[in-house]
Amino acid sequence: MKIQAILPAAGAGERMKSQIPKPLLLLHGKPVIVRTIEVFEACEAVDSIILVVHPDYRKDYEDVVKKTDFKKTVLIVEGGETRTQSVRNGLGALDKDTTCVMIHDGVRPCITRDVIERGLKEIKDEKALVAAVGVKPTLKVVDPQTRLVTETLDRSLVWEIQTPQIFERGLLERAYRKDTEGATDDAALVERLGVKVKVFLGDYQNIKITTPEDMLIAEAFLERK
Repeated sequence: MKIQAILPAAGAGERMKSQIPKPLLLLHGKPVIVRTIEVFEACEAVDSIILVVHPDYRKDYEDVVKKTDFKKTVLIVEGGETRTQSVRNGLGALDKDTTCVMIHDGVRPCITRDVIERGLKEIKDEKALVAAVGVKPTLKVVDPQTRLVTETLDRSLVWEIQTPQIFERGLLERAYRKDTEGATDDAALVERLGVKVKVFLGDYQNIKITTPEDMLIAEAFLERK
């Protein structure tokens, strides 16, 4: 089984209120994207990495990758206007003999090797897997017009979805040939094909950096490690 990882990192990141993209921000002295790539490089089962970046910052990413001197191949591909377009571009850059694809947000630098390897162990018997953790807060469904609570959800039935998301290559490519409108993650596209997606245990520290506060949280997690 040949496995490649696609790391979408082409977002503009308006909520970060930074002049440079989130993946290039320094986190404990290294760019966020470098910390993310390093974890995938440490996994022997991952053959190589495809980094999907914003076209305006391609040279910046190329410089970072060259300076870091990763042992595994890190192929840089330009992204599109949406995440799904960026992932589609990444799929187009896969090696011909790749059989399994991992999609992981480039701005989830606190991912651990244990999480990745848990998913890779299970994908041998599945076609679609997503990392996830059980939700901690009480969740209620609220009418958007009246703001009245209509239902209190059973927390044991609700999971917070993360990445990596791991798929049989042919299945994911078939999903991306369909309409991608409104999909918030890759698993949603696979679900539209009628294929069941299974969750595997993620990690509460595997946060996605979206706002300045998230950088502080990620700093704290990395300090503990």
